[in-house]
Amino acid sequence: MRKIVLVSLAVSLLLLAAAAWAASTPTVVTGSATSITNSGAQLHASVNPEGTSTQWVFEYGPTVAYGSLTATGNVASGTKAVSVSKTLAGLDPGTLYHYRIEATSKFGTAFGSDQTFTTSGHPLPAAITGVPSAIGKTTVTLTGTVVTEDETTSAYFEYGPTTAYGLQTFATSVTAGTTPTGVSLTIPDLSPGTTVHYRLVADHAGTAPEYGSDETFTTIPYVRFRPRVSAHTTPGHARRKPYLFTTVGKVARPGSLPAGVGCTGAVGVRFFLGNRSVAFRRASVQANCTFSAPVRFRRLVDHTKTQLRVEVHFDGNSYLRAAGAKAQRVRLG
Repeated sequence: MRKIVLVSLAVSLLLLAAAAWAASTPTVVTGSATSITNSGAQLHASVNPEGTSTQWVFEYGPTVAYGSLTATGNVASGTKAVSVSKTLAGLDPGTLYHYRIEATSKFGTAFGSDQTFTTSGHPLPAAITGVPSAIGKTTVTLTGTVVTEDETTSAYFEYGPTTAYGLQTFATSVTAGTTPTGVSLTIPDLSPGTTVHYRLVADHAGTAPEYGSDETFTTIPYVRFRPRVSAHTTPGHARRKPYLFTTVGKVARPGSLPAGVGCTGAVGVRFFLGNRSVAFRRASVQANCTFSAPVRFRRLVDHTKTQLRVEVHFDGNSYLRAAGAKAQRVRLG
């Protein structure tokens, strides 16, 4: 009796092992891409479910990171390879795509090898928004760069008070070529002292447009704003040679000007002994509206009069008037 039980147990273990061997992770093979057009393709593969119900999908994208998935397909349990396919749409023309098959069952996930195909036609153009030039009170010239990808390309600028834009320039035709081409268009009839959003747009006939980044400019106001200039010189008393002073400060724009606008120009920092100027430095106003100017004295200006007056004056620019900071006194020696 004991021998019969042992034999039955051994048979059961063998049957379980055989079942586990029969049902395992799916086996997949990435196939070819067919019916390739400038915006689509059909992907093929084979999936062997290896004994259990399996779901499969194609991964695809411009790199081996893929990034996109097709809809999921299903293969019933079995042990034979089944041919599967999916049709892709909405692809970019003239573009290399990577793809592979992926299949998953309760026993795990299998990936096919990476394969590639290239859609027909020319690649989409590139639109690179440039910086504005000749900013005036009511006009501006917008600039940018178009990469045509060797096909005649239409280019224009969208502009308006917000990123919804609402207005656009007339389109200009950019001749087909393989090198980047600069474009510029002038916009009239703007309002003074107004911030405008804009971007470059480029497209090939029959394709969706490509957009450059959003940028802004502010037209010059009729009357320049008055800034508030603040400055501070340290140390208040330099005792040892060389006598080094550093004047730092800021040109504060009024709230009606957006950040960064008006942060151009130069500031003059002058040191006086009585009414006599003994040192002068010019410092550029940085993009954050700050400035810094070091001044060094290698000897005493006057052995009996060592107190100096520091005056700071901002030259002004197209948006801001000239203005000065409150004078400060320092000592050396």
